[in-house]
Amino acid sequence: MSSFMHNSLACESNALWVLARAIFTLRSFGRARALALLFFVLPALLQARPIRVIDEAAIPFAGFLSKVDFDQRYPGDLLDDLAKLDTGWYVIYEHNSLNYYFGPILLESIGKDYLDQLSEIVEVAVMQRPSIQDYRLELSYEPNASSFESKSTEPSTQDPLPPQAPSKPSFWSFVKKLFG
Repeated sequence: MSSFMHNSLACESNALWVLARAIFTLRSFGRARALALLFFVLPALLQARPIRVIDEAAIPFAGFLSKVDFDQRYPGDLLDDLAKLDTGWYVIYEHNSLNYYFGPILLESIGKDYLDQLSEIVEVAVMQRPSIQDYRLELSYEPNASSFESKSTEPSTQDPLPPQAPSKPSFWSFVKKLFG
């Protein structure tokens, strides 16, 4: 099995090779057109960071396993799009090129427990290495429409489940309400 870092570097080098090949091919169209295309394509290539989906049971092990051991024990699945995530609660840790999505978790309450565990682990890591800054740590219901529109560092405050339509009153609901 290959590590997350190896896969990330392989994707980046492949993207750079494709970009170099495209520039070579586009020289026949002229330098100005090639630069214009490069201007529009390069940001999209640089923003594409794979999402590593890992089982939430791996969170407690993140506190004492080295990165190499953690990657070998919990390789997870690499996804390139949030829309490919299974529906559920995810504990999300993002920092620089790391995109760890722990889940899917069935219940929000269990997700909060895992988020608390990971928060403690991250706090200890930040105390040991103060250079760790600008990370995102949250519990989120994915995939949701807001994750495609904007990525905020604030935890999601929206109710991820659609509101239930009120049921029509019936004789049995009246009996349940009376004796209920």
